[in-house]
Amino acid sequence: MQRRQRLPEIVAEGNSRKDSSSIAHLKGVQSRANRQSGWGRTDRSTGLRCDVPLPSFDKERAMSRARSKRTQTDEYARRIARAFAKGQPPPLTAELERYCESAPREVFAAFAGLARHLPRADDDESLAVGYLVVLQRLLETLRYRADRGYADAAELIAEFQSEVVRQVRTGKVDAGVLAALGDALHQSKIPASPELAALAVEQPVEHDDDGAPPDIRTAFDEILEACGRDPFETIVMLMKGSHAMPMDARGAVAGAMALGGSAPARSAAVLFLLDPEASVRRAIADALEEVAGSLTPTDVRRLISMRNWRPETERAGVDAIVRKARAAGVDCAQWDEGGVTSVDASGIDGSATQIFLLVSPSGRKVRLSSLMTKGGVADAWSHQPEPRRAIDRQIAEARRDIPTLAVSRAYLDRVVAHQLALGLQDGGVPPGGLLQVAETIGGADWQPSLMPFEKTLADLIAEVPKTMRQPAAVTSILQRSDELVDLEAIAQSWFEDSPEVAQAIEQASGASRPKLATYLLQTVFAQHRQKWADMFLRTALWMHEASPAGDLCWPDLAIVTQALVEGREMTEIGLMRDIAMRTIDVQRDTAPF
Repeated sequence: MQRRQRLPEIVAEGNSRKDSSSIAHLKGVQSRANRQSGWGRTDRSTGLRCDVPLPSFDKERAMSRARSKRTQTDEYARRIARAFAKGQPPPLTAELERYCESAPREVFAAFAGLARHLPRADDDESLAVGYLVVLQRLLETLRYRADRGYADAAELIAEFQSEVVRQVRTGKVDAGVLAALGDALHQSKIPASPELAALAVEQPVEHDDDGAPPDIRTAFDEILEACGRDPFETIVMLMKGSHAMPMDARGAVAGAMALGGSAPARSAAVLFLLDPEASVRRAIADALEEVAGSLTPTDVRRLISMRNWRPETERAGVDAIVRKARAAGVDCAQWDEGGVTSVDASGIDGSATQIFLLVSPSGRKVRLSSLMTKGGVADAWSHQPEPRRAIDRQIAEARRDIPTLAVSRAYLDRVVAHQLALGLQDGGVPPGGLLQVAETIGGADWQPSLMPFEKTLADLIAEVPKTMRQPAAVTSILQRSDELVDLEAIAQSWFEDSPEVAQAIEQASGASRPKLATYLLQTVFAQHRQKWADMFLRTALWMHEASPAGDLCWPDLAIVTQALVEGREMTEIGLMRDIAMRTIDVQRDTAPF
């Protein structure tokens, strides 16, 4: 009987960089890529991807599991399963979002459902997909709460991962669930715990039919084929599949792809230079420098384009790769033909998120690209070409769901440059999809550059009619700023949500809403004055872009912004009082965690 080898025991012949963790990882990703079954669609109403390829495992080896009475988690999973079976996007409703917020500990039930329904290759995977989507939404909701400073959410995330490790180690659930869990953690932007990462690389490697260790070049090629030889799709698949692995193993995967793969594999490996983890970026930079002479002109163009998207301390590594490539006679490719026929931009919501929808020509069809910014470029991707009618329908649906305005390419470029700079301030890099969008629109010289707050505000104020800038007019505008009709849809997401706010409201539970709002404005809100000034300025710029003549309320918002930065008492600003009232309502309506 063949011994099942652990990952560190398998070493590829002929190249020390092709280490065992790379090969084992690739076999798992390759297997999942081949079974993806098309469930990688985008929810047209939200622009969010739902990529949920599932692993298979031997149910005969799985331990028996008790089936509890059907819960609401089960019901949501079944609804999503029915949509999946019909080839439809998952119904990510407001009802489901409220459920995720009010029942965070259901992550355990969703994981149990996923483990219970993991399919064999010939099984219907619909119900497993349903539980996986519910699990991902629950985890993402927890991550949002943890990002806002709530310790209880961070503790529950840690508890959940520890419980997964315990269940796998004790045999309660099959280790095949780890690949699907890695997808959910990747989608939720939650790092795998060290214990979970260690467990992932301990899993036995699947051997080929002849009992030999898998060939790394073949594995890479099969992944590329499963992704249509698209380097951007390939890198997304690899990043998801390696999410639950330790950083050194992920770096080995990236390096092995550059050193041991084919030319298309190296092209995909270049995109690892935009991996969220600095150690992975360093590993792939070292590997690419070794094979710089075998890069393609398109690879060189991508390297040059993304150079300044990386932290300043990492740019010399890119320069070294480009110098070696050019010394070997590799030129820089020109941008392919492209363009933008329309750009829609959403308003800035309470989490400082803004979404862009770009339409580009593609032969007789058109192509939809999406960007999401939030303290940096958070997500970006381009969809496959579709008939114009289909894209128009998707844009119309988006406009019904979120407030959007038509904006110029210059506005898009300005915001992207600003967001790139914001991301770099925190040591972050944009996703590889941003490069895909740049190529889709025919090239973009997006360089990190912050918009200077004071100058941007001064330029807007200079365009506000003088009559609105008179002291009496300013006082009136500030008092009535909660009545601005243009803000109705956007302002519903404007409120404070933090442990400090929750504690302040709980301590003043007996106070009336007006008195409590005044207290919040004079305490917690006063600490976030610049945050709200920035929110209002960005919103004013967005409105100004669509209506420079002042048909929208950007002049009023510019005046409110100026009042905030000048230290005006927040209680005198109607918009701030409205936000404080909404904060009270949201906190009181939120179910206990």
